[in-house]
Amino acid sequence: MRVGPSEQATQTQMFRRRLVVANLLVLACFSLLIARMVYLQVVKHDEFSQKSDNNRISTVPIAPARGQITDRYGVNMAVTVPSFSLEITPDEVVKINDKETVDDAVNRVVAELGQIIPITDGDLKRMKKFKEDASPSESLPIRQKLTTQEVEKLSVMLFQYKGVGIQKRSFRDYPNGETAVHVLGYIGRINQAAKDRLKEEGLSDAYRGTQYIGKVGIEQSYESVLHGKAGFQKIQKTSTGDFVSDLGAEPAVNGRNLELTIDAHLQAAVEKAFGKRVGALVAIEPSTGEVLAFVSAPTYNPSMFIDGISHDDWTAINDDEQKPLVNRAMRGGYPIGSTYKPFMAIAALHSGVRSADKLVADSGTYTFGGHNFRSGGGHGMVNMSKSIAVSSDVYYYSLAHEMGIDLMHTELSRFGFGQKTGIDMYGELDGILPSREWYRKRTGKEWTEGQTISLGIGQGENVFTILQLANAVAILANNGVEMRPHLVRSIIDPLTGAREDKQPEKVADLQIPAADIDVVRRGMIEVNISGTGRGQFNGLGYVVAGKTGTAQVFTVAQNSSYAASRRGANMTDHSLYIAFAPADKPRIAIAAIVEHGGFGAASAAPVVRRALEAFNESAAGKRYQKPQAGPTREAAALAADKEAP
Repeated sequence: MRVGPSEQATQTQMFRRRLVVANLLVLACFSLLIARMVYLQVVKHDEFSQKSDNNRISTVPIAPARGQITDRYGVNMAVTVPSFSLEITPDEVVKINDKETVDDAVNRVVAELGQIIPITDGDLKRMKKFKEDASPSESLPIRQKLTTQEVEKLSVMLFQYKGVGIQKRSFRDYPNGETAVHVLGYIGRINQAAKDRLKEEGLSDAYRGTQYIGKVGIEQSYESVLHGKAGFQKIQKTSTGDFVSDLGAEPAVNGRNLELTIDAHLQAAVEKAFGKRVGALVAIEPSTGEVLAFVSAPTYNPSMFIDGISHDDWTAINDDEQKPLVNRAMRGGYPIGSTYKPFMAIAALHSGVRSADKLVADSGTYTFGGHNFRSGGGHGMVNMSKSIAVSSDVYYYSLAHEMGIDLMHTELSRFGFGQKTGIDMYGELDGILPSREWYRKRTGKEWTEGQTISLGIGQGENVFTILQLANAVAILANNGVEMRPHLVRSIIDPLTGAREDKQPEKVADLQIPAADIDVVRRGMIEVNISGTGRGQFNGLGYVVAGKTGTAQVFTVAQNSSYAASRRGANMTDHSLYIAFAPADKPRIAIAAIVEHGGFGAASAAPVVRRALEAFNESAAGKRYQKPQAGPTREAAALAADKEAP
């Protein structure tokens, strides 16, 4: 059939239109491809280039070595020990089939590794705890502190296990066990809460590859000094994860070392002297504020917290009636009994309420408002020095009444009672030095004059820490000059040995007249000659100024008899003792408490006696070697001590 010219022209025109449309469609498709190529190759070049590098380049964090802690004479108290750890990275473990989960794969691999080296239930529990706070891309410890033989055995087998490797790690060790645990504290795993805090503080990068952080004590308070800064190593890998080359590294900056003011021998001797008893002792060098001993009894083993304490251990230590985790030296609040009297005496002299030679008749009972306040027995006519020596309650009952609560608050606050000392460790308790305003805010009631009486002998609403009491004794021993108590003596660079010595910080000068100090000192010396502590410190080679204290832990009705033998052990009075020595040129000031120890001279005084003996042993330089690194401050101190009597 022949097509006419007009119809042929129409078909030709239609064909041409279709061809144009097809060409436009092809052009559009090519334009889209070109646009996509430009977007990927130009616009997103940096992003995809980075992703490509990440596929073949891995950044491995290098954890810094934690700084070491020594006592004032170089005795190791917390050290970092290098060792090897068998670790697994869940994201890199190869699954044997699609049904196997990552967790199943990890468990399978760990079980197989357990056929090569011993892996205990404790190891598995630790790995599980780490896993709870880790991302799948972080390595988990399977076995830590591998032996040389175990490393050798694993090295020839690990090529079979993707995601498993041997890492060089640093482990914390406390070579003296429980000694000074309430000073040192301990380190523990970095949990999610700690990670969030580090992120908020902009420290996440500094802690990359680090598994531990200081939890309490000096380990926590000086974390920024001890930790250092993480480094990194870049390595190139194949698509299968095999090592290709080392692309360079930024070394980690190791943590700096700490030299404490603590005397390890003195510390250990006092802890041993407490035995199974509960209490605290703080010893301070009055002229510098350096804390020589900081004891809270009982103690505990810090190592069990490093990898996460087991359920059984936590239950045992938490249920222990003696509460070994409580830092009694700075967080235990106590009435301090008659150890308060020397400070009441200074307050009376400073305020002008009572002179040193005023005589007070001590008949054994003080009556106020129809109530009889008991005393330890009648002592006849006593002046201020004798009132301290014989521990006259009547003298201080009457003094408290004459001064009144607010004047007492003003005067005794000068010695730091009821206030933080500012020691360089977190967690210090304020304590309570009552005043009318404090009582009104606390109870909504008004203070009564009858409540004031017992404050004079360190009872009533008074609640102080043993650290506060030791600090007050140090102020008295230092002729009224208060130095800030501190536990760290020097910060030391582990590479250069450069020392950053902590300079003694003068807090205040109470400007106590020498004559007033002498009145109290004479009374405290007489305590150990003919008074309540007589005979306790014979044979030390110098005179000790001291004061006994017996603090009630419950209230006895005014007209009831007081029979310690009829009460349970937990209702027996606390035993306290304060001292400074030598009395004429004090080098150490001490405050001690033995909970439920009874009379001050019976329990606390012998502990203080042992502390002074241990101090003499250390000061004579009989127990320590001089530090190896050049002439240092402690070496000079030891040399001076050897010349001392």
